[in-house]
Amino acid sequence: MQRVRPALAPLALVALIAALPSCTVQANPSAGVRSDARGRVVIVAPRCLDQRIEAVQLADLDGPERWRAEGGGNSYPTIFVVGRTPSLMRETDPLDGPLDPDDAYVATVEYTGSVPDVDVEFRPQQLSTDAVVDEDGTVSAQQEFLDDAGRDCVGGWVWVFGPIALVIGLAFVVAIVVGLWIVLRSGS
Repeated sequence: MQRVRPALAPLALVALIAALPSCTVQANPSAGVRSDARGRVVIVAPRCLDQRIEAVQLADLDGPERWRAEGGGNSYPTIFVVGRTPSLMRETDPLDGPLDPDDAYVATVEYTGSVPDVDVEFRPQQLSTDAVVDEDGTVSAQQEFLDDAGRDCVGGWVWVFGPIALVIGLAFVVAIVVGLWIVLRSGS
């Protein structure tokens, strides 16, 4: 009688390849701007737990920097009011006067390491207290913006790939049990 050998090695490889994205998907940082109740520009920079903000700045669209803060960062999510020194940071270029509501500006969030910087172009006149303009120019409610940014974190992707990896893992266990059953049955 011939023994049937289950092909478990290829199954293990397929399970590993399918589960790998949940561990290796890199976060895409987001940033947005809105105004506060006093009409000041607020930079909203949610980040994943492993990301650190190195600096935030506001500049005219044609280049000159208007305000900049460097160092540290705040707790998640991070909110920066332009013209105020954020906690755990130092203001390196103080805001030198009010912003013209009709002029175009760019808010930049700089991250440490290999995380790319994020630029958000906007005009103060388009901002409101209940909506965020993101780096793509999309306007959404602040909570919706924060939820979308949170899904870009690796932890957010675990919820997407986790169930898939679980199903594949279960299939792998079933394949092992069936393979052992076939081997044991054919041996007798």
